[in-house]
Amino acid sequence: MLRAIACCCALLALTARPAAAEWHMTPMIGFTFAGDTNFIDLEKGRSKVHHEFGGAVTLLGGGLFGAEAIIVYTPGFFQSGQGLVNSSNTLALMGNAVLTAPRRWTEYGLRPYVSGGLGMMRVSVTEELLPLSANLAGFNVGGGAVGFLTQRVGLRFDLRYFANLHRVDQGAIALGDVRLHYFAGSVGVVFRRR
Repeated sequence: MLRAIACCCALLALTARPAAAEWHMTPMIGFTFAGDTNFIDLEKGRSKVHHEFGGAVTLLGGGLFGAEAIIVYTPGFFQSGQGLVNSSNTLALMGNAVLTAPRRWTEYGLRPYVSGGLGMMRVSVTEELLPLSANLAGFNVGGGAVGFLTQRVGLRFDLRYFANLHRVDQGAIALGDVRLHYFAGSVGVVFRRR
């Protein structure tokens, strides 16, 4: 399935007309929330709201389809201020297919989109009793809108759901097969290059 999505993204990139194609480079900040996992979580931090940082690189044509790479880093995902965990984080790196309104319909307003795809989720917790580090196959689905303030600079609003694909056994670091999912809401400054 991962190969099929990668092939589709490559085909989209190759078939886009150069005059109609545009790149969006978007650094983003926001929050992760409504998290849940069965990794051992001493501070019960998973369900708290945490700051997140990330970015997206998106290739869009003038039509409906595009492709993007998205990264979201959440420091302190397993922390709630009790001091039991020294540091923790999650990292999601995904390759997505994008479905958006045609540019000619939205040139002077918000351009809505939905996107989803596959990638990798990394979990890391540093503490003395039960340190953990795990890489998981994951997926994401989300959407939002992009609006431009000038020809080159705009804003992107994004709401996205991340989850691991397979519930695999990680031994003593999780209670049963691993489960990890959370939402991320973010806003970013878009730099457009045609």
